[in-house]
Formats: sequence, C-alpha cells, structure tokens
Amino acid sequence: MNTFIVISPLVLVTLIGFICAKTQWLNKLQIDAISKLTFNICIPAFIFNKMANANFGDQVSPKLFAAFYLPVLCCYILAGLTNHFFHHTYRKNNAASAVYALGSSFSNMIIVGLPVLLVVLGDEVLNIAFLVITFHSAMLFTITNLIASTEPKINNSGEKNISFLKQTFANPLIIGIFLGLIFNVANIKVPIFLNGGLVLIGQPAITLALFVLGASLFFYKIRSEINFILISTCLKLMILPVMVLISGTFVFGLDPLVTTVLVTLSASPTAVNAYLIAKIQGKHQETIASSVVISTVASAITIPFWLWWLNLSS
Repeated sequence: MNTFIVISPLVLVTLIGFICAKTQWLNKLQIDAISKLTFNICIPAFIFNKMANANFGDQVSPKLFAAFYLPVLCCYILAGLTNHFFHHTYRKNNAASAVYALGSSFSNMIIVGLPVLLVVLGDEVLNIAFLVITFHSAMLFTITNLIASTEPKINNSGEKNISFLKQTFANPLIIGIFLGLIFNVANIKVPIFLNGGLVLIGQPAITLALFVLGASLFFYKIRSEINFILISTCLKLMILPVMVLISGTFVFGLDPLVTTVLVTLSASPTAVNAYLIAKIQGKHQETIASSVVISTVASAITIPFWLWWLNLSS
C-alpha cells in the first residue's frame, strides 16, 4: 500500500484546520474552544478507554523501553550540549539547554504518531504505542525541570515549579493515560454504559486533534534562531529515528513491526507541550515554537519516508 496515499487524509484534515484559521472562518477563540474540548475531554477519553481495555500480554519488555528511550535520552543530551556550548545567548545556561533538549526530543505522539499508526498499521499496534506513550511526558518533563532547577534561583522559581507540576500531573492527557493503566493493571472492568460513552466521546478525538494542529500552525510564526531551529528539527525528525531504528533492529533485535512503531513515534514532530515548558522556563520560546511549526510541516515528508524505508527493509 502506498504510504503517501494512506497518510494523505491526515494531511488533508490538518490542512483544513490551517485554512479555517487563516481565512478566519474560525477565529482564535473558537479554535481554542475546540482545542479545549479535544485535549481535555475527547483525547483523554480515547486514551483511557484504549489503555484500560488494552491487552499488553508479553509486549511489556525492558528491551522495548530501552530501544526507544535510550536513543531519546541520547538525542536529549546531544541537543542540550549543543545549546550549552554553542548558543551565543544561552551558552552554559542549564535551563535553556534543558528546554532546547526537550524541544529536540519530545515527540508529538498523540496528535501525529497515533493517527499515522492507526491508518498505516491498524489497531493491533496501539498496545505497543501506549506502552511507550505512558512514560513519555512524565520522564522528559521531569528531567527538564530537574536540570532547569540547577540554575540560580529567581524570585518566581517556586511559582514556575508549581506551574510545571500542574502542566505535568494535572494534564488531562496524563490523567487519562495513568488512570487507564491503573484500570488495566488492576484488572478493573470499565462498566458497559461508561465504556460505550467513552467510545462515543473518543471517536472524533484523532480527527479533532489533527484539525486543531493545523489551525495552531497558523498562529505560530517562524522567528529568528534559524540555525538552532533547523538543528532541533533535524535531530527530531532524522537523527532520533535513525538511533531508534539502529537500537531496535541491531542492538535489541526487536520484531520488525515493533521497530516500525517505535521509529514512527520517534519520527513524530516536536509536540506543542515543549513550547509550554519553554514559556514556563522563560527560555527559547520563539525557537521551540518555530521548531513545532517546521518539524510538523516537514514530518509530512519525513514520516512517509521512514515508513517507506522500513517497509522496504522488512
């Protein structure tokens, strides 16, 4: 099956969102309302339902986590060192290095990765994807906050930490993931009436997420720091997937299907949550916002490339 043809509906939905924002057929307040519905209700319901009813079986493996997260940490460190030694303004600034590292390694798995996997590989790979997604935000956000906290304290550092904790642990997406995981591990059955409601609420989640993603691209502008934006985008879309591919195939010897899932997730563009952390830390806001835009647009080419390459290699 032609990967470009399979992914084209996802690109179309994203493009429609962008056009609606650009033509002001929907204004920013309306898009924000759709975004709030999508990310606070629809996607958490979708994720909780899938996590609670997933059959992980023997898919839980240290090799799977190592094959994905070791390359992620390597990419994170590489990006952080790039900022630490070479940025003209934020050189040797731990908070800025951590934010830049996050923006170069944090994948938009839920809005981009999951839809691609659903369309290309089907529901059977969602269990693998959810295993990886479960710890993604919590791990990278925590590492970023810990590194940023080593910078000399300023008056509102406590407020920043509180804001960080809210972003991480009061996030409906995180709540949906971990509640679903708890239900799954504890073998708690979701009542039939509740499960049916969650299915209905979650059905439009992926479509709405892609629509909001396209609309959001209109509001993020490409600014200065073009060299660091391109480095971040290259690390995210090319270097990280290469690392995951090598790790999954040659180091840990994972099944080709599992490796394909991991590479696809790692090849997803920079997630907008990285920009929220940049705002909290007050570092690299424009760089990360621009990286979100460029990596998202570029991923329409790079993700099909990776899927084509993996299909060719298998």
